[in-house]
Amino acid sequence: MNAPHLPKLLAFAQSDQDQLIAQLQYLTVENQILRGKLPKRVSLTKRERRRLIRFGKAVGPALREIITIVQYSTFQKWLRTNKHKNRRSKAKTGRPPTRRDFKKLVVQMAKTPGWGYTRILGELRKLGIMSVSRSTVRSILKEQGIEPAPDRTEPVWDKFLKRHAATLWSCDFFTKKVLTPSGLKRYTTLVFMHIKSRRIIVTKSTRHPTSDWMCRVAETFPKMVKELGLQHPTILIRDNDVLYSRDFNETLQREGVKPHPLPVEAPLMNAHIERWIKLLKTECLDHFIPVGGKHLDYLISEFVEHYHFERPHQGIGNRLIINRSPPVVTGEIKCDTRLGGLLRHYFRAA
Repeated sequence: MNAPHLPKLLAFAQSDQDQLIAQLQYLTVENQILRGKLPKRVSLTKRERRRLIRFGKAVGPALREIITIVQYSTFQKWLRTNKHKNRRSKAKTGRPPTRRDFKKLVVQMAKTPGWGYTRILGELRKLGIMSVSRSTVRSILKEQGIEPAPDRTEPVWDKFLKRHAATLWSCDFFTKKVLTPSGLKRYTTLVFMHIKSRRIIVTKSTRHPTSDWMCRVAETFPKMVKELGLQHPTILIRDNDVLYSRDFNETLQREGVKPHPLPVEAPLMNAHIERWIKLLKTECLDHFIPVGGKHLDYLISEFVEHYHFERPHQGIGNRLIINRSPPVVTGEIKCDTRLGGLLRHYFRAA
């Protein structure tokens, strides 16, 4: 990776959602200014076009709003041409084409992060496949539209999340000041999230998150997962908060759950639960001063019910997390509320 891009990537990694939006808006304006100082038409190499196609496809229809180097219609034409090109086979003279199963093996090896042409060639030689050269490996990958290793490496953490999503949970703490007879006191709550389904489990809030309290939570966590009808958890990712004691980790391991501490100062690696806690605060808790711990637990439980059964989730196509049946298109539209009208949702009466 080129050194000039490192500060930008570090800035993105340390930003929250609002900061990311502001940074992207700035970069868009900066790009427009730079484009205005260039010729109307910018010539691209084949490799540059392939990279634009690769990253542009990941953006989807939203690319229409940000693409500037060419017209969006031109980019769509590139996609169609590239698609037909991959399907089309040409008869060639001279050396016979590489066997299909061999090509499949090379492409499979190329999916390993960091494996370049030479690394793949070495792996083939280890398997006794000697009638192949580095240029052959390069030709196969180019034919499949696969970039060299530095350009096609995917985030390892993203692969980890996808591989273990069915039994992977994350957790994090949040605090809230509660009005008590002795004044405002800080209460602590522990939240668990199932990465695949986005289901939430919230503990009762406490003023004293002791090691004994943490161990009791660790013991009951697998039982609460079972009550939701989900698979037994195998991995729990967490940050490095001091409340995650050795006794907490040992209790989890006895229950068949492996705690997975995250690197220090890496909030984006636990972004799902961080985003949910922010959602809970902005849409619910920031509008109240809870009077006692029971009031705080009630507010949280009402929001969790709203989140599970009534609030569409953008991460799963704006569907409900629970009860994802097709929407009813007939019947009178009504509005139901929770917490004095703060939380609203619309439904069709049967």
